[in-house]
Amino acid sequence: MAVSNGEIRMELREKVKEAYRVTLPSLFTSQIFGLFGGTFLGKYFETVRLRFPGLLVVLPGIMGLRGNVFGSMASRFSTMLYLGELEPSLRDKRILKEIVLRMVLSLIPVFLLWAIGVLTGIKKNAFDVLLIVITSTILVSFILGYFTSFVTIFAFRRGTDPDSVAAPLVASMGDFLTVPSLVLFILLIEHSPWAFKAFNYATIAFFLFVTALSRVRLEEFSELRQVFVTITALALLSTVSGSILARFSGVIQASVILSFIYPSLLSSFGNYGSIIAAKTSTKLHLGEIESFICPKAFTDILALFTTAPVIGLTKVLIGIVLVRLTTGMAVPGSAWLIVLTYPFMVLFIMLYSYTLSYFLFQRSIDPDHVAIPLISNNSDIFGTIYVVLMARLMVGA
Repeated sequence: MAVSNGEIRMELREKVKEAYRVTLPSLFTSQIFGLFGGTFLGKYFETVRLRFPGLLVVLPGIMGLRGNVFGSMASRFSTMLYLGELEPSLRDKRILKEIVLRMVLSLIPVFLLWAIGVLTGIKKNAFDVLLIVITSTILVSFILGYFTSFVTIFAFRRGTDPDSVAAPLVASMGDFLTVPSLVLFILLIEHSPWAFKAFNYATIAFFLFVTALSRVRLEEFSELRQVFVTITALALLSTVSGSILARFSGVIQASVILSFIYPSLLSSFGNYGSIIAAKTSTKLHLGEIESFICPKAFTDILALFTTAPVIGLTKVLIGIVLVRLTTGMAVPGSAWLIVLTYPFMVLFIMLYSYTLSYFLFQRSIDPDHVAIPLISNNSDIFGTIYVVLMARLMVGA
């Protein structure tokens, strides 16, 4: 037993080193992307809340949707490259075709999210909200599609496994583009409504042109039916997060900093959960986890947990700077509650991720196919609840 404990301690030390050398830089990079988007959200949060409340309902779903849609595209391209079915060049015609397919896959759930927001009573400027999310989805999907293609092909050409680098970079770029694009279209509407309508119709015309150019066939859409069902179900589930965000938007705005770091918080919770799900799935397939209580399995969680205080502290510090630079407002001293509680929220997400992955595997469901997108979605719900609780504690509501 003593030898076993010594091995576990040695393994934990190695995993802590790996967490700081490999995982922490990627988490920090993702955090910067999320904070960039959060700066736009925080600065214009009141405008969104009062004039376009429907955007708050669809926002968590849109953010998660793009990561799932283009993350699966990166995985598909990686497989095609290894099988020799795709040329390692952006000029390959199948790239444009795949991007168009993903654009369509994104548009349908986005429309459903908007419809649910309207049906639940959030009707203010509803048509403008629909035009904003459609225009944003088309343009961001097109940019993100080529970014995904470039990252996957570039990694493959350099002899790096695209699966190791593409997914987190794609998710980060999705966060980087989503909120700023929504805010920029809001500003365009306020400045010149006719110009926005013209731009919107031009974007739709561009989408139709690209679709015709790609020569996508109807049967190719049916090949992605399983992906469509999964991402649509998850997008609809994300309305839970959106409804909570919309309902408590006032108290979140009053906390000041939480409206700035909201996208980054959700992204980091999803990243921690997804990493644990992937590691747990690998160990389960290799037979390294024989029972739910497995000390070696928990070393992954403990190692990543040591990075959470660093991410939480830098998130709040950068958030405070962004608030002061963009609004000149002071951040309540109670913001340090986030620093104190963030690591334990991360720990909860990771334990939930491990538990879900373990029991899915016990029921002969591959965690790689279900756990990661489900955990990413559930993390958004848990993260939004966490943000509301922190906001209420900070403002005394």
